[in-house]
Amino acid sequence: MTPTTATGLSFEQTVPCALAHRRALGEVFVADTAPADIDGFLAAIQIPRAHSLYFDRLVDYHDPLSTVEAIRQAMIVVGHRYLNVPAGTPASLQQLEFEVEDLSAYRDAANVPLEGIVRASAGLAGTFGDSAGTFFEAQLSIGGVRALTLRGGGIQFPADTYREIRELQQAGRPMNDESAGAAVEPIAPAAVGRRDPRNVVVGEPIPGDEPRIPLIIDQRHPSFFDHPYDHVPGPLLIEGCRQAAIVAAVAAGALDSPIAAVTGCATTFTGFAELGGLIDFTAAAERDPDTGGAVVELDLHQFGARIAQCRIELAPYPATA
Repeated sequence: MTPTTATGLSFEQTVPCALAHRRALGEVFVADTAPADIDGFLAAIQIPRAHSLYFDRLVDYHDPLSTVEAIRQAMIVVGHRYLNVPAGTPASLQQLEFEVEDLSAYRDAANVPLEGIVRASAGLAGTFGDSAGTFFEAQLSIGGVRALTLRGGGIQFPADTYREIRELQQAGRPMNDESAGAAVEPIAPAAVGRRDPRNVVVGEPIPGDEPRIPLIIDQRHPSFFDHPYDHVPGPLLIEGCRQAAIVAAVAAGALDSPIAAVTGCATTFTGFAELGGLIDFTAAAERDPDTGGAVVELDLHQFGARIAQCRIELAPYPATA
């Protein structure tokens, strides 16, 4: 066993929970970080073998979204360790896009956890009053192979500013029913490539001129709600986009099986998703003749307004022996 890599990073232990903004030890995916060059950073990431969400799958491949979450955490850690971001600084993710460069790098070896090295850069995109716009770009290597490239950006707020903004936003909402998302009847786990019904985050499509796929908001979920939030967390929204895309693509005949990999994603968030009030997706799917998969365009709605847009690319997993 070699817990230290050629980069000098170690997989011996995770960073402190507070640095990754997580409560449970098993929800921290960042093992180590280091500065790399003038404006770059390195991070060692590891996904637990028995993670209740990311290892709930029907194929012998690791879930690329698990590494997206690991990179998201790594950028939070980098901000605190190297970019002078104060502890407890609230942040709002506004844009996220990624492409899987080599899906074969995600093949599950069965007896080892998924480990990788992230090379990242981050900085300011501008200032807005006393808030700061930030951007980041990262490349993930698994076993020396570039597996995924990710870019994103958002806004960081002083704690008082964030509290004032959120109080003003929530005061103007037409309802505050925290059971709205939890009351949705979930779709069958196999319909979204899952075994465990607890990890199903969308319900059966609601019929209409434009069918809507409701999001399930279960604040008891141990990964999405690892700690309290005053809004629906981004990882749950991304997972909702993935599952809604699968449901829509299969229903449209654009995808042959719900067991499919997310190979690309581009998401823009234009508003906070509130815990109170039904959230649903509309989706348009087309077959991708180059991959045998599908491309799905999604809009996310709450309170009669669009709060996010997402484009997801789905592809079959390569055959395994």
